[in-house]
Amino acid sequence: MFKALLAVPVLLLASVVNLMAQAPAPVSTIIATPATASGSSVTSQKGTGKIAGVVTDSATSKPVEFATISLVNTATGKPVDGTITDNRGRFTLNKVDYGTFFLNVSFIGYEPQATKKFTLSEKNDDVEMGNIVLKPIQNKLAEVTVVGEKPLVEDKVDRMVYNADQDITNIGGNAADVLKKVPSLTVDLDGNVQLRGSANVRVLINNKPSSIVANSVADALRQIPSDMIKTVEVITSPSAKYDAEGTAGIINIITKKNTMYGVNGNVSASAGNRNANGNANVNVRRGKVGMNASFGTHQQYNNKNENELHRITRTAPDAEILSMLDQKGEFDRRGGGMYGQLGFDADLDSSNTINAGVNVYQGQWHNKGLQHSSLRDANGPRIIENDIRSLSEHASVDLNMGYTHIFKPQQELAVLAQWTRGGMNSTSDQDIFLNENYTLDTLLRNSNDGYNREMTFQVDYMHPFQNKTQLEIGTKAILRYAESDAMYRRYRLSTNEEDLEPNEFSYDQDVYAAYASYGFKLLKNYNVKSGARYEYTHINGNYIQPYQTPFTDDYANFIPNILVSRTFKTQTFRVGYTQRIQRPQIWYLNPYVNIIDAKNVSYGNPELEPELSHSYELGYSNYFKTSSVNVSLYWRQTNNSIEPFRGIVTEEEAARADAAPWQTTGVSYTTYLNIGKNATYGISISGNTKPVPKWSIGGSFNANYITLSSSTLQRNSAMQYSINGNTGYDFGKDLALQFFGSYSSPRPSIQGKFSGWYYSSISVRKQFWDKKASLSLGVDNPFSKTIKFTSELESATFLQNSLNQNYNRNIRISFSYRFGKMEMNQQPRRKRSIRNDDAKGGGEGN
Repeated sequence: MFKALLAVPVLLLASVVNLMAQAPAPVSTIIATPATASGSSVTSQKGTGKIAGVVTDSATSKPVEFATISLVNTATGKPVDGTITDNRGRFTLNKVDYGTFFLNVSFIGYEPQATKKFTLSEKNDDVEMGNIVLKPIQNKLAEVTVVGEKPLVEDKVDRMVYNADQDITNIGGNAADVLKKVPSLTVDLDGNVQLRGSANVRVLINNKPSSIVANSVADALRQIPSDMIKTVEVITSPSAKYDAEGTAGIINIITKKNTMYGVNGNVSASAGNRNANGNANVNVRRGKVGMNASFGTHQQYNNKNENELHRITRTAPDAEILSMLDQKGEFDRRGGGMYGQLGFDADLDSSNTINAGVNVYQGQWHNKGLQHSSLRDANGPRIIENDIRSLSEHASVDLNMGYTHIFKPQQELAVLAQWTRGGMNSTSDQDIFLNENYTLDTLLRNSNDGYNREMTFQVDYMHPFQNKTQLEIGTKAILRYAESDAMYRRYRLSTNEEDLEPNEFSYDQDVYAAYASYGFKLLKNYNVKSGARYEYTHINGNYIQPYQTPFTDDYANFIPNILVSRTFKTQTFRVGYTQRIQRPQIWYLNPYVNIIDAKNVSYGNPELEPELSHSYELGYSNYFKTSSVNVSLYWRQTNNSIEPFRGIVTEEEAARADAAPWQTTGVSYTTYLNIGKNATYGISISGNTKPVPKWSIGGSFNANYITLSSSTLQRNSAMQYSINGNTGYDFGKDLALQFFGSYSSPRPSIQGKFSGWYYSSISVRKQFWDKKASLSLGVDNPFSKTIKFTSELESATFLQNSLNQNYNRNIRISFSYRFGKMEMNQQPRRKRSIRNDDAKGGGEGN
């Protein structure tokens, strides 16, 4: 198997050499179609014309990103359509009426370029403009202010993009607050993310994995300040060049980083009754070299949480009650951390570029509170009081570097490497008091030191053909290692007995992959992108426990995908299919027993198998003058689905000789199992409109029916939905207001259901000093001081109801200021980056 795997990169390299040898001659600078017989007259017949091309720099032959393309009607001399170039200098105009036109191409720092005339007709409705060359202006601009406004949500061909920097309600929050506002996403009170009703998502930061996300998605989202987020991309039907990203899709968080020439940056700060943030970034670009740096810090405090729990246990559904537990608790969470980033890139010459970067995260969280329990069982009624204190510390660093060789526009070779390392250390101290006189009886002391490391090597090659097709091939290796060293201590003062239980665990997961993706046109009007990915996985697990032994596993997966689209003027239809695999990360695997309190514990399952899913999607989008709408129907079938499972320790289990110290009768434990199948059928709708130029309205709605089935557990199914809306108004004189609100309905689990939740925020912003500075006032959840979250879980041996109240009404004030000048005589740069999106990430709570 391994020899066959090694042969794949060799075959890919041979294919690259062969393609380069057969590469077609470069297309002409401008290809124009003949004019109509009537010269510049415009035909009255409507059509579905398409115009495409590439814009490059005359001095460097590199693509010009963000160049403005204006389509001008020769009959009127007025623009009738337009667009901008992408990060490869490409542009496409779709749904163009028949007639005779020319293009005006421009970008700041370049001389404008007008193309020759060309005609779109029923017989010639697809015009390829080829390579349009722009010449740089020799003199530099001292200072340029660019004023533009993007829509809050953009629907692109393969992804949904939420422009977080356009939403003023995001000021002063964190990444979890931002993701709450992204269409199709829901974020619960603990920071756990769901996409279209599924928690099986992969979160990337700037197209790359991060070690902090590997530890806990929820912790990572709390640690990234919202002021540093530029956009959030949601990709539900990734192509083969992406890793086998998981069941629901990819969430890619793009941070702010200016690539314009000159020296510029910004600073911001916010303070509120529950949190405070401070951020700064600076960008320097001179000649062929550029550097950027950013730093952010955040603090959370006054975060109060109240909880209640009622649980009964029995041997069978109709049997007598064995025990009854009632709990009430009050906890306070505080903490914070920092985020830092440093990047470097340089042009070695007109065809070769290099880049490198480092990201650093650090955080610390304290949690303390009292848990009051009333327990009735065979030993009679008892009162238990838990004084709980916990500390969680995490730190991580990500290093990346890359090299790109450009043969010509759209033909390039990229070699990338990345190394990440993250550590998380946690301690939990509990003092347990018994009965009404609150006598100190037991001391519990838990600790867990763990870290994870990931190394990635990747090679990608893109090759265009004259028949408007493009081939992408590549190979990749991801080498992961994680370990955990935990110690459980229990000391009983009444008997002077001490229990010690170590738990050491290490886990290796190596993934080797190769892919090919091919895009082409079918029957003239259909765009097709198909591909396949081969992945081979090797796993090795070792841990020290009396009743468990080391294990290994090897498996291979062939992962196909296809996406077909058809455009009719302003409307586009899409249909797609993809098969994916999702591997569990350390959060799900770590066997460390987290004793939340004496009667509730949780731990991971090192022997979880990966999830396998089939995803089908049918999409429709339509664009109007000031409005857009997107509708998607989808079906996901996940086999070997990883789901949380809650159980109760029975008398027989507690009496076993190999029972752990925490395994006493009546204790509730939560872990993860491959339960069986998860089938989800749903619809997702989103849209934006502007009734008047100063007023914007947007929102999304997602509804799906979920069926969870298992051969060993009960079957459960339910309908769930989520809805969010936003509106903003510009009052003029640099004063604007924005409001956001969302609601997520109850959701099912294999053992019951969890309640829904809501969230709202409102902000007003005033800009001044020539819009270089702004002052904002915002309120989170202005209509309620708490958010309530309930759950109802049931099995053959227990029935449990719980309630959590989170005090999160927040009032904050924020200030930001941008500084410096931008010399815009050269185009913004772009670079390739690694995407590791194959592993299932974790979060807090269930």
